[in-house]
Amino acid sequence: LLFFHAPWCPICRAIEKEIQADAKKISDGVHILKVDFDNEITLKQKYGVTYQHTFVQVDEKGNSIQKWSDSSTLAGVLSRVK
Repeated sequence: LLFFHAPWCPICRAIEKEIQADAKKISDGVHILKVDFDNEITLKQKYGVTYQHTFVQVDEKGNSIQKWSDSSTLAGVLSRVK
């Protein structure tokens, strides 16, 4: 799961804090990788990301499964993972 994060984004910071505090809530097999929204231009273009705190679920080959940016909590993020 790619987490397009910006340090200036309050929602990003809140979700990151939850991820760090509640890592045990993340199922085995789900890996959340923080991607720098401001600097990872190629990945933003590849996945069509235009907004920080966007999540892109990818398969093992990097193909997009789904994309969303309406989750503001870790529980909300995890509820969307297929």
